Amino acid sequence: MNLTDFQKRLLWGLGILFILILWITFPLVFKEWVFKLLVKPPFTPEAFTSLGPIGDIFGALTALLTSLTLIIVIYTAYLQRQANIYAREAMAEQLRQAGKAAKNQLEQAKEATKEQLQQARESTTQQLDLAKSTHEAQLKETMYSNFLNTYNSLMNYKLAKYNTIQLFVKGRIWHAEEIFKEIGLTFYAEKQIFELRLTRAQIGNLYNQTLIDIAGNDKGLEELNSYFLIYQSIYDLINDAEITEKEKAFFRKATSNSMSKHEQLTLLWAATNLLDWHELVKNTGIFNQFYNDYMMPFIVTFFEKSCFSHPDILRNWDRFSK
Repeated sequence: MNLTDFQKRLLWGLGILFILILWITFPLVFKEWVFKLLVKPPFTPEAFTSLGPIGDIFGALTALLTSLTLIIVIYTAYLQRQANIYAREAMAEQLRQAGKAAKNQLEQAKEATKEQLQQARESTTQQLDLAKSTHEAQLKETMYSNFLNTYNSLMNYKLAKYNTIQLFVKGRIWHAEEIFKEIGLTFYAEKQIFELRLTRAQIGNLYNQTLIDIAGNDKGLEELNSYFLIYQSIYDLINDAEITEKEKAFFRKATSNSMSKHEQLTLLWAATNLLDWHELVKNTGIFNQFYNDYMMPFIVTFFEKSCFSHPDILRNWDRFSK
């Protein structure tokens, strides 16, 4: 049967207590044994003389008990020393475990702190990225809103300008579309232009002469120049806007769609020789009306491909430019 340390110590304590009691009571027991069993009254000198060997026995037993007691005391001291050693070792082990536990806790705390710092950095980075994205989105939205407002303002201004264009011809007032129609039909009827029998300058002179023939010296013709220059502002706005190319293409197309066919024919004729207008129509695709093969030699000779956006014109360009 395995005994616990407490049970072992209890047994040793009881054994030591029993021996101490025996050692203390031994003289009394021995006295009773001698005077009641060995020597009986009357106690004469001869009777005490007979107790000599018994005294030796008592002395020997007393010495034996004293030796046993000393041995027990020494062994008890040894056990106490061992107990102290075990206690110190247990204390040292506890200290080692406590130190190890503290070290582990410190490492865990460091890891937790490191992880918290990492999470805090990531959270801060995410918040900054979100704030940056939100700011960029708001800025983009604001810029787009400003662009759209400016574009609409220019288009409204163009419309207002269009409605103010008028000439006094043959006793009555001609408005913008009637003027553009007369110029466009005249241009379309000039076969010598499309047969490439005129130079750029001659085509320009023919345009100016047509305006004079229609209105004489009417100052209303000056409104045509200022009107077409509005397109320069519109296309500059579109080209400089921080929007996608798809969005730019949409607004260019919307601008072209706001023009009638006769207005486009008038601009096409005027831009042949007038440098400002010729530069205006480049890279805009402003001419989105269909022109038949009759006009294609003239178009590919005096204009760049980027001035046009109608798919049939673009598809036939290389065929006529050879």
